[in-house]
Amino acid sequence: MGSYLIRGAQAVTMDDTLGDFVAADILVRDGTIAAVAPAIEAGDAEVIEAAGMIALPGIIDAHNCLWQTTLRGYVPNAWSDDYFGKFLPLRLRTVPEDNFAATYVGAHEMLSYGVTTVVDYCHNARGPGFAEASLEALRESGIRHVFTYSFMSPQPDLFASMEERMAHGGRIREAFHDPDTLTTVHFGIESFGHPWCERHLAFARELGTPAGIHVHGLDVVKAMNGKGMLGPDLGLVHGNLLTDEELDMMAAAGMSLCFTPSVDVSGKRADVVGRAVLRGVPVTFGCDIPCHVASDTIAQLRIMFNVQTFLDGELLRAFNTVNTPRPRATAERPVLSPRKLLRMATIGTARALHMDDRIGSLTPGKRADILLVRADSFGSSVADDPCAHVLLQTSPRDVDTVFVDGRPRVRGGALVGYDEARARTLIAASRARILG
Repeated sequence: MGSYLIRGAQAVTMDDTLGDFVAADILVRDGTIAAVAPAIEAGDAEVIEAAGMIALPGIIDAHNCLWQTTLRGYVPNAWSDDYFGKFLPLRLRTVPEDNFAATYVGAHEMLSYGVTTVVDYCHNARGPGFAEASLEALRESGIRHVFTYSFMSPQPDLFASMEERMAHGGRIREAFHDPDTLTTVHFGIESFGHPWCERHLAFARELGTPAGIHVHGLDVVKAMNGKGMLGPDLGLVHGNLLTDEELDMMAAAGMSLCFTPSVDVSGKRADVVGRAVLRGVPVTFGCDIPCHVASDTIAQLRIMFNVQTFLDGELLRAFNTVNTPRPRATAERPVLSPRKLLRMATIGTARALHMDDRIGSLTPGKRADILLVRADSFGSSVADDPCAHVLLQTSPRDVDTVFVDGRPRVRGGALVGYDEARARTLIAASRARILG
């Protein structure tokens, strides 16, 4: 593992002690951030000239189903029933090689967008070999990953029983989970009301494994609270219909909410993010389903910024507190800013995943997950706000360099070690198997 000196970048560290730097050097050694300072001697380190770039912690995507990547675009209309009615049944045609192909391509795609950690919520671990194939691809890509072995599965299943499926999940965690590497393993449990939901959560807790659950209906958290299921080791995904009372329950239990903007605003009530933030519930973000949208997490943050500012204005107008096209900012509105969103997608998500001792900020001693974004492609922002520039003025073409665990995965805007010809072959073979 080499040593690198990132020289002269405008740095947004997301470390409250360090703060921001107009120009900083960042020393990477043995996979860790060794130092961040205005000037550092390079020594034997390879120098990366980063003047005109913005350095920030790698983006963390908190919910993605990478097994879908080879079928990108299959569900352009998330408002319809195409996802549940037409797409998900295709899982019954898949084999482990399809999981590998999709995850290999999807993980590299995310790296190219500046994502250094992904929570890969795999609800296509429908038999022996599927989870293993996904994990093999994740490891080969070099992206940091929280592989979430989901017990949700299409039926008929390739396991003889749910007990066999759960035992397999336990073996996957025992074999692959190692926080000292790029691999963390969590569990995804069935939705509340499913006969196995409570048993899944108990199983995860027996193994000391955090779990995630999809929440779509009314009063779900209230009912879960009544059964003693809430806790900091359980993360909720979606949650469009959560009430303020339920958000208070989550805050008291130390729980987080993951919102997936492109999917969760499609024809649905979408005000839960603003309400959650104001009530102290940590909110994270994910791309969710590659069959619908590209795995570009910064783009999802941009969508959330625009949706939330729209909702903030609508709320103030609904209560007749303003009658102007654009209300003046208050202490509470707008709820989100570019800096707050990028903070939520870095150190905030690291905390929600219990990984903030290792990643999430450009803090000396943490693992070197670093994103360099070119800020001068078409002229730097006159506002001198690096977070606003990254969120509102850049595109994937501006991602110049991506480090994961101290290894360069993107250099000069190009993926390192990505075999595009192989990827095309994998995609074609997988689509032929699934679509015929």
